[in-house]
Amino acid sequence: MFRRANLLLSGALVTALSLGLGTGTAPATNHAPRYSPGAVGAGDPYFSTDGNGGYDVKHYLLDVKYAPATDRLTGVATIHARATQNLSRFNLDLQGLTVRSITVNGRSASWSRAADELTVKPRHGLPRSKDFTTVIRYDGIPQTLSDGSGFVHTDDGTVVIGEPHVADTWYPVNDHPIDKAAYTFRIAVPAGLEAIANGVLKDKRTKHGWTTWIWDAKEPMASYLTTATIGQFDVRAYQRQGVRYWDAFDPDLFDEATPRTGQRYALSQRVDANEASYKRLARTISVPAAGGDLSFWITRDTEPGWDYAFVEAHTVGQDNWTTLRDLNGHTSQDTGLVCPFWLELHPFLTHYQTAQPDGSCTATGSSGSWWAASGRSDGYEQWKVDLSAYAGKNVEVSITYASDDAIQLPGVFVDDVVVSTGAGTTSFEADADPLDGWTVPGPPAGSIPNPNDWITGTAADAPPTTGEVVEASFARQSEILGFLSDTFGRYPFSASGGIVDDVDGLGFALENQTRPIYARDFFTDTFSGQSVIVHELAHQWYGDSVALARWQHIWLNEGFATYAEWLWSDREGLGTAQENFDFFYNLFPADHPFWNLTIGDPGPDNLFDFAVYARGAMTLHQLRLAVGDDDFFQILRTWAKTQRNGNVTTDQFIALAEKISGQQLDSLFQTWLFTTTKPVLDTAAATRLAATTQPPAAALSLLERHKAGLQR
Repeated sequence: MFRRANLLLSGALVTALSLGLGTGTAPATNHAPRYSPGAVGAGDPYFSTDGNGGYDVKHYLLDVKYAPATDRLTGVATIHARATQNLSRFNLDLQGLTVRSITVNGRSASWSRAADELTVKPRHGLPRSKDFTTVIRYDGIPQTLSDGSGFVHTDDGTVVIGEPHVADTWYPVNDHPIDKAAYTFRIAVPAGLEAIANGVLKDKRTKHGWTTWIWDAKEPMASYLTTATIGQFDVRAYQRQGVRYWDAFDPDLFDEATPRTGQRYALSQRVDANEASYKRLARTISVPAAGGDLSFWITRDTEPGWDYAFVEAHTVGQDNWTTLRDLNGHTSQDTGLVCPFWLELHPFLTHYQTAQPDGSCTATGSSGSWWAASGRSDGYEQWKVDLSAYAGKNVEVSITYASDDAIQLPGVFVDDVVVSTGAGTTSFEADADPLDGWTVPGPPAGSIPNPNDWITGTAADAPPTTGEVVEASFARQSEILGFLSDTFGRYPFSASGGIVDDVDGLGFALENQTRPIYARDFFTDTFSGQSVIVHELAHQWYGDSVALARWQHIWLNEGFATYAEWLWSDREGLGTAQENFDFFYNLFPADHPFWNLTIGDPGPDNLFDFAVYARGAMTLHQLRLAVGDDDFFQILRTWAKTQRNGNVTTDQFIALAEKISGQQLDSLFQTWLFTTTKPVLDTAAATRLAATTQPPAAALSLLERHKAGLQR
């Protein structure tokens, strides 16, 4: 098209042209550039509106202020980008929040909103290949996403974590891994709180009751990997082998469950991973004709939805077992995630729960009903149960803790038991009978023996706090990073570290670039803690530095990080990669859904399906067997080196593997990535599998994390 100014010709010139007069040459035509809107979406088939087209972001400066007391965030996002076409307008992704003003290259721009799309129209078109700067002022209360990720509000701030979506909950962004950028964070928080982001801490200054933390992440980063986690943290900075570390631990992780009164209490104790327990603290109570009650103070830290505290009761000599409702409202009839699975571990629970054909459970059983509590209490809470139903009878009452056979947290602590009749009232202090008539009868028939059981003791007898387990796990972080560097090549970033917040229900860990975030529930023991650290640090190579071009290639992230766990397991003498492969191959029969998913293109709802992790690692192991160790590890190192800071696809990885090995590998990858049946192994492999007995610790740790929904 022509600009209007080019059509305002003088009358004389019009006349001359109409008469064919002039210099004898054709009249000059000035073609102005055509400008068009950037695409609404980066073209990912899984998430059509994620990201945007028409420009490439080079750097984000995020200047934000957050007040935990009101949950309000005020931000200024300065986005330096380069146009990849002649842009008339462009889009950014932003959920909620209120946009107050936008400038492009220093001049006010207009904008509009539709769902999570922010459309910006500058005053003038933006020429292709030219840099431009957009400044957006905004504010509001960032929202947590429906899956529990995003801007997660905590008791003293926020944890910012999510995949594939999180960034657009707290700043305007080109929200797809295909557009990686450098970042600078200036995060102002009330003095006394910490603000932890990616990269290197450049400065921290306090003024007028606010502390501003300035972090610089110079290496290109996908937007979902950014974080601005805020709260009270013990920040530990150090340097190892040229890498600067910042670890941030919530002080609440180190809180001990101490006796409520006196020096002693009753403790359920903790068992190792992969062991179940059913622990009763029991006593027979003679209930007067007028009725009676039992009360006690309890603090608990149990795996949410999987391990429970409850009160059991039955008339002595009868099988009328039931659980008793806490009159103070701490129990519910929620059967959680563990039923019906744990009915096989503890058949006695069928007295209170009944499995249904759809895989759920009802809160009634063969003789009674289900009332229990799971998860973590906010310190001591008083439970009170009514014994009037047993008036004039002898009733056996048990304060019980039952678990499945995987993750265990510190457990249950009881103090200051009061029986309305007097007999059995105790605070477990040291005397001739610290239990005051309470007994530890062991598990009911059908459950395996408890590895340990209720004891009375002092705080010194309590299991290690979660914070102590976190410390022990992180003590090997630099060693783990060194091992991964030896295996995959030079660490791709200048900083590292991790964040552990004491937040309930976080649900997973994530490989936030240079600063992974871990759910507290990973740290049940140091091996489990180290395994997840291995996983998230391996992502710094595969997932962060080498990022996905499209989300369908997610196995390139999760399969690689899971295989890193197997390599660490081998190094620690806790099971070779082959033994881990054999375990998973044996574990799932051919008709199991584990084999039904096309992990090379799993679909948006199955990005984090367990098969993507385990079968992704199994694919790599089959590649290793096919090409040999020398070529296999050269493939991994070359992949990390040549694709550093880039975006990749499965086809690119297959091409590299074929180039280095000199083999045609289409059949191998078709079988392990794109086939929805269980692959058939050769005779030698089948013979070896038949002899496999002991499951490796790494495999069990992976199963546990996914069972609890704790892995990304």
